[in-house]
Amino acid sequence: MRKIFTAALAGAMLLGVLSGCAEGGSAANGQPASVETVASIVSAGSVGLADRYAGVVAAGETAKVKRDGNKTVLETYVKEGDMVDEGEPLFAYDVEKMQLDLDELYLKKADYENTIASANAEIEELKRQRDEAKDEDKLSYTLQIDSRGADIRAAQYNMSVNDRDIASMEASLEHTEVTSPIAGRVMSVDETGGSSNGYYSDPDQSASAGVDYITVTDVTRMRIQGNISEMNAYALTEGMEMTVRSRIDPDQTWHGTLTSIDWDNPVQNDNNDSGVVYVSSSSSEDDGMTTASKYPFYIELDSTEGLLMGQHVYIEPYTGEEEKPAGPMLPGYYIVQDDGDPYVWADNGKGKLEKRTVTLGQYDEMNDAYEITEGLTLTDYIAFPEESLTEGQVTEKYDPAAADGQMEPEAESGGAEVSASFEF
Repeated sequence: MRKIFTAALAGAMLLGVLSGCAEGGSAANGQPASVETVASIVSAGSVGLADRYAGVVAAGETAKVKRDGNKTVLETYVKEGDMVDEGEPLFAYDVEKMQLDLDELYLKKADYENTIASANAEIEELKRQRDEAKDEDKLSYTLQIDSRGADIRAAQYNMSVNDRDIASMEASLEHTEVTSPIAGRVMSVDETGGSSNGYYSDPDQSASAGVDYITVTDVTRMRIQGNISEMNAYALTEGMEMTVRSRIDPDQTWHGTLTSIDWDNPVQNDNNDSGVVYVSSSSSEDDGMTTASKYPFYIELDSTEGLLMGQHVYIEPYTGEEEKPAGPMLPGYYIVQDDGDPYVWADNGKGKLEKRTVTLGQYDEMNDAYEITEGLTLTDYIAFPEESLTEGQVTEKYDPAAADGQMEPEAESGGAEVSASFEF
């Protein structure tokens, strides 16, 4: 199945090249030969064979500290950019205001108690009067007694709610300072407290439930952040072992564990680097991927040595330790194997095409890829072996990471500048 998909991929690449030739003329008519680094070809060579996601090296855990919308903040001790320790006070509530609110709650409690006592006294009096009344008048007294009973039950319910508020307020008075749950840098202090003119942006968010006020991020350690589409939600689960791979050197990897998927906070932007780079061969162009929601996930690494904050990487499910080849594993369709020695069409370092003999090592039959033990490095540029290619043909370097898909021409010193645009 994988070999079939690999062949399909080769055909697709050939169609892309032919399409470019159709727009700008064939290579034989003086058009440059498109060349790409071995590193980028090797990175893209496993398209369709495994789920791979774009990722970025990000700071560690982020904590959003909430404040009670029913309380008044007396003083905020930190500002954006400050470094804080775990347990360090961030802000304090107005104790005087809280004490006044507590006194008011106790007054309400007294009112409910008086209401209940008064209603009970009235019921006793109404019962006495009913016992002395004529039979035709007893129903009127019974209705009055039931009404007073309803008043008692309502007051008892309201008093139970009031008692919970009293308990909560008394607990708050014992902890008037809110502390940071983690050590890190204060990234933001939202003075609006998530509200505007007293109204909360989320209609389901009550004031007492708390609103985000201060954001603290652990910048002392690094983790990997990627995004997963809802269309691929089944592919990842918390606790999975993951492999993080360098975009520059595919052989440089890091091992880690997927610790969380944030299903509550979908990614707002639609940057290509934030979603799935490619998925299994069962996906199609019209599967809704362009409109599907994406959710961030995070990977804790065993080691972050060699990584830089903000560095872009690839993320793959961990498939186990395998014997690594000494050289790059180049897709077989880039290698010409006629009667003589195998060779590839490569840039000679001077902007011209040459046939370069390569030495082949192990062969991966499943992926139709050969280990190149001699003749090529990851930084060399090679071309797809079209029949129209000729030795000495001008080359044009293609950068697959460029957003506009343009290729920068490279010609010999003193030669005419060649420019072309290929669309894939």
